[in-house]
Amino acid sequence: MIALALLALVQTAPTEDEIVVIGRRFAALSATIGRDARGSYTCGLSGTSGNVRLDGALCKAATKCVRKGAADSAQVAACIDKRKPALLAAFRRSLGRKP
Repeated sequence: MIALALLALVQTAPTEDEIVVIGRRFAALSATIGRDARGSYTCGLSGTSGNVRLDGALCKAATKCVRKGAADSAQVAACIDKRKPALLAAFRRSLGRKP
């Protein structure tokens, strides 16, 4: 049973080429932050990097930018563009690869 779980983990880990593709997609993403009727923040991405966890980290970073005062789309874009390299490096480290 444990061997099967480990095999599944190994098979689902992206290859280096897949990480490069994810990184390119991630670099092209933009985020739109809004608020719903209850006042909770919402996040919409222009697409996907191909990794749900990385996309979620981008939404979290974009929401933090808005909470810290980024008021228009240009300010949000500038703020998240600053964070993207660190988010991508953290993603690579989570896979056991060098940034």
